[in-house]
Amino acid sequence: MLLYIHHQLASGQGGYTSFCDVSSNLSCDVVLASSYAKVLGIPVAGWALVAYLLTAALAFSLRHARSEARARAAATLAAFTATMLVVSLYFFAISTFVIGVLCPMCLSLDAVNLALVAVAVAIVRALHVSAPPGWTPMRFWAPTGATMAGLVIVLIVLQMPRSGSTQVLTVDAIRERDPRFYAWYISQPVVDLQVDDDEKVRPPADQITLVEFSDFECPACARAFMDLTPILSAAQVPVKLTHRNFPLSADCNPQVKQQGHAHACQAAVAYECASAQGKATEYSRTLFQNQSALDSPSLIGYAARLGLDQGEFERCLASPAAAAKVAADVAAGAKAGVESTPTFFINGRRVPGSLRPEHFQYALAIERAQRADATNPAAPRP
Repeated sequence: MLLYIHHQLASGQGGYTSFCDVSSNLSCDVVLASSYAKVLGIPVAGWALVAYLLTAALAFSLRHARSEARARAAATLAAFTATMLVVSLYFFAISTFVIGVLCPMCLSLDAVNLALVAVAVAIVRALHVSAPPGWTPMRFWAPTGATMAGLVIVLIVLQMPRSGSTQVLTVDAIRERDPRFYAWYISQPVVDLQVDDDEKVRPPADQITLVEFSDFECPACARAFMDLTPILSAAQVPVKLTHRNFPLSADCNPQVKQQGHAHACQAAVAYECASAQGKATEYSRTLFQNQSALDSPSLIGYAARLGLDQGEFERCLASPAAAAKVAADVAAGAKAGVESTPTFFINGRRVPGSLRPEHFQYALAIERAQRADATNPAAPRP
């Protein structure tokens, strides 16, 4: 199942969400879409499948092995499953402390690996041997421990983040690295995004405009917000990020036919009130980090925590003006073809779903190159 999800994420270009995408802190999708989900170009789940097949082969070999051979097979099974558990703990540490998101199905495999070690040790004890004949504990477990440490070191080296290049990312390089994404991205429609009745979003010549239609209860939106923060700060071209509300709730969005996210409309109104006091980004981050607590007292509490004027904030929450802004965003999104969140408009190019971090970078580079071609047709193509 993890292999299937990995494949769908890689081929769906941000449009796929699995059943395992539970929240911003509990998601198989986030972990499997990260650069740590592959080793030597092969999904970690693929390596795991091979390891489980080898474990099964060792286990079944015990059925027909005799005396010394059975003891050797049992000890090898114990060592192999112990090594699998150590590797599993390595990826658990990566998920917890580096990516910052837990993968529910990965955790289930951690439990499986722990159980396999327990069973293998029980088999060794049942055979009344601590090691195969002729193998002292030092001769057997020392190499096993060295193998475990070696594997972890190799994984750390292979998955160590490489220092970013200062060279400008070119369209030709993107097409060579990821031709599937390039073909998919340039096939997306470019629309005139009308936010208000008299306003159309048209980026200046030296700037990329990134408009995001989002829902504060949407886990994928929270993930996109966190991914974009470092990307935009390191972008090689000025990027203006504009948030637009598209709550997935029938309470304020006629495009949604069911109740949907219970607090999404109220959170969108609260965002507009915080934005009116100059705290749009800070309040957005707070809402995305606390998606399970978006009730009215919590929304007011977040405003107090950020130092907003409490009286003004609460009056704004009760006023029709902020709700009208949310309604205007919803209408503009519906007119532009927004059907789900997040949906991005990158220089007007409609991109449904969140992109992987490297794909956000590719998209910005493609738009930068196209803008350069449009403003200076005679210039050599980057």
